[in-house]
Amino acid sequence: RTRGCNGLSYTLEYTKSKGDSDEEVVQDGVRVFIEKKAQLTLLGTEMDYVEDKLSSEFVFNNPNIKGTCGCGESFNI
Repeated sequence: RTRGCNGLSYTLEYTKSKGDSDEEVVQDGVRVFIEKKAQLTLLGTEMDYVEDKLSSEFVFNNPNIKGTCGCGESFNI
């Protein structure tokens, strides 16, 4: 989704069905659908769920990122 200084951000939403052009990724019993327009941007990206004493969040390791904004809200490729 377009957002922030650099233009791209990660957006997670619940869904009950797979879209016609969505790619389905299944690992460790978790199913993730990726919209067609985001597929090239996310090639090689690893997603993890991290918990510590102050927060719990999804963390993305995207090897395609060329830059991020200072607030960490968005990235560009």
